[in-house]
Amino acid sequence: MSTEFDEFKKLKEIIDLNLVDFTDEEGYGKYFDLNECFNKFVNLKNIEKIDYLTYLNKFDNFVDIPKERKLNSEYKEYVNSLLNYLYDFCVKVKPLIDIERLFNEELKEDFEKRWENSTFPGWPKETSSVLKQTGARLDLSTFSSWEELASLGLDRLKLALIAVNLKCGGTLEERAKRLFLIKDKNLDEINPNLFVKNKNEKSGQFKSNEKQKEIAYLEAQIMKLGEILSEQKIATIENVQRKQARTAGEREESDEEISQNESDDEEDDEVIYNPKNLPLGWDGKPIPYWLYKLHGLNITYTCEICGNAIYKGPKAFQIHFAEWRHAHGMRCLGIPNTAHFANVTSIEDALNLWNKLKDEKQKEKFQPTNEEEYEDSEGRVDFKPWLLEVNISPSLRSESSVDTSVKGFNKV
Repeated sequence: MSTEFDEFKKLKEIIDLNLVDFTDEEGYGKYFDLNECFNKFVNLKNIEKIDYLTYLNKFDNFVDIPKERKLNSEYKEYVNSLLNYLYDFCVKVKPLIDIERLFNEELKEDFEKRWENSTFPGWPKETSSVLKQTGARLDLSTFSSWEELASLGLDRLKLALIAVNLKCGGTLEERAKRLFLIKDKNLDEINPNLFVKNKNEKSGQFKSNEKQKEIAYLEAQIMKLGEILSEQKIATIENVQRKQARTAGEREESDEEISQNESDDEEDDEVIYNPKNLPLGWDGKPIPYWLYKLHGLNITYTCEICGNAIYKGPKAFQIHFAEWRHAHGMRCLGIPNTAHFANVTSIEDALNLWNKLKDEKQKEKFQPTNEEEYEDSEGRVDFKPWLLEVNISPSLRSESSVDTSVKGFNKV
């Protein structure tokens, strides 16, 4: 185990770092680990028992579950646990998706519309006829007018009205007309003022509707998360199928590999003996001492330009001249980092060499006071130093070739 990993492990123990953790079954976010939710599902009352693979295919499909089997605390607890797992998993594998905004704005509005229209899947609308109520009810299909109902008398009409939970007071004519109004009508089509007011029943029905709506909204959130995590769902199904298709021998080999990896990890946790403080290799262990000497890692080089940085080995020392640290130090000194300053590590040596190079470059420049610019027959420009001749007598002349070329006349 490397020294950096040891330091990171100690830092993690001291500071509560917000790291993403996955179980072994999740494979770093590739697959679901719904075993706990599956156990809760199969333990629900009056629910068809299925295997884990079938559960993965339909865990976000609630249409097949009857409505009356959802109205209990165990089912609500199961749906909550499934939603919490999918929510946490989505946050870990898709951190750029704003799930809260998605739920509060888009999903909430769509759910409210579908719930009001009774089109949300798995929660059908209750449509029951009033005439199906139990009690001393009458078959109104045999009566063609309210006058025929009035012939039954006050007492019989009262019993018929009580059977369908309608108001039973009033005169004979009022009772007959009230009962005749509900002929061939459903519950939603009847005027609510005709029913007997029962506060306890209304409050209980309201609470039941709110409970149904709450559970349905939990299911809507799970279905939305199932759409977002569809890739992980398909990958999980394929992974489970692949595991189930393995033979007993392949499973034993896999278990042996896992146990071997665990033993290797335990060995890596041991403190490595490294008295000479040798560098660590790719396997986290110190490199051999002969290799350490071969690469010259026992030799250290100090560069004053780099802020007295120390480099181990000639290779690292030569490479550092082209790195940013050395280039920054040269730039701070006002010196270009060229090949002239290779292997120069002292600030004083670098400044002296830079001054010498500037002097040599200054000497190579054109000096109009001492040199003459001329052009030859081929059009090339060159510099020619001045030559001043002082003769005692102007008529005297030299026969040398230099004198002839400067004065511009030929020998006689």
